Amino acid sequence: MRCSLSPSWPRSLLLGAVALCALATAQTYTSCNPTAKRCPPDVGLPVPKYSIDFRNGPDNNHWSSVGTGSVTYTPNFGAAFTINKQGDSPTIETAWYFFFGRAEVHLRAASGTGIVSCVVLESDDLDEIDWEWIGGERKEVQTNYFGKGNTTTWDRGGKTAMGDTQGLIHNYTIDWTPSLVTWYIDGAIVRTLAYQDALGGRNFPQTPMRLKLGIWAGGDSNNPNGTIDWAGGVTNYTQGPFTMYVESVSVTNLNPAASYFYSDLSGSWKSISMTNVTTGPVPNQAPKPMPVGESGGGQGREKGTDKRDKGGITSDEEPFVTHDVTETASGVASSATGFVGHGGNPIITTTMVSPDHPTEPANIISGGSSLTTRFGLVGILSVAVCTVGMLAAV
Repeated sequence: MRCSLSPSWPRSLLLGAVALCALATAQTYTSCNPTAKRCPPDVGLPVPKYSIDFRNGPDNNHWSSVGTGSVTYTPNFGAAFTINKQGDSPTIETAWYFFFGRAEVHLRAASGTGIVSCVVLESDDLDEIDWEWIGGERKEVQTNYFGKGNTTTWDRGGKTAMGDTQGLIHNYTIDWTPSLVTWYIDGAIVRTLAYQDALGGRNFPQTPMRLKLGIWAGGDSNNPNGTIDWAGGVTNYTQGPFTMYVESVSVTNLNPAASYFYSDLSGSWKSISMTNVTTGPVPNQAPKPMPVGESGGGQGREKGTDKRDKGGITSDEEPFVTHDVTETASGVASSATGFVGHGGNPIITTTMVSPDHPTEPANIISGGSSLTTRFGLVGILSVAVCTVGMLAAV
């Protein structure tokens, strides 16, 4: 099945149409699919790392709400995504995209029959990498991926048995490179996806992604039977509230840039051009596995415990191994004329040759810093047309 946390226009349906409604039974959407037409550039994360500790409060400069219902913030648990009643589906997404790298989320999943907690990486052309937790399955997490919105088969999902997902905070990490997607739990690899194993690369997620966090009721009685069955049964809202907690998030961007642009309709990573690229040491395409107990998790932490500083994730985390930079200037385009970057400097457009050799500046964005002072580029506004939802599948 699929966890869908983004707004805008619908993709093709599987097994009949699923009605759009205020109940958050929408599918996954894209406001402009760059494999169908030319689209505006995506705002990029222009530095190699972003981090936020939600126990210190929200970061409205880097996240926007795209769901129904509000997200609250607590000093003990971080961001609280709560379903109080039918129709709630609180969801937030990053205001920027990143292009290959790592997304680390310290999270405690929600309980409740039919309740689905989600962490989603998704691109404009509907490449996607997911974590999904079913409220009735306390000791299990699901992983999934999609390429170019291809829903002709539903054999991409996987399940991993683990410790308590609802009473303990665990470290869920996705490492994403041009050749491999790796899912980690508390530093241990639980699944890998090679490029060639995704329909020879055609279904391999490979375009700039946003990070989305949210919760929704897959078991809502108005959903299709296939969705309700996958979610574990019909949700009884009187048993709520149902809450997912996200303590902290860290994103490493292997190709920091002010923006990303699809130079053709192929949807290949080779078609992605970048603006305001900087140079420096780069992370290796595969991170070192994190020892159990480090970087937030081990076997998990009990509710309410706090064994880390409140200052958020910093550059002192488990390091990446560095290697040499290989780039080309062949992508410099005259179309950059007229654009002005931060400080009045012209934006240079560089075509990415190999994300295995990306570029990285030295500074780090932490929660609370302003994107508008860093990008030097007009942001692209996302239009929220509906909330969270799901395709019926068998």
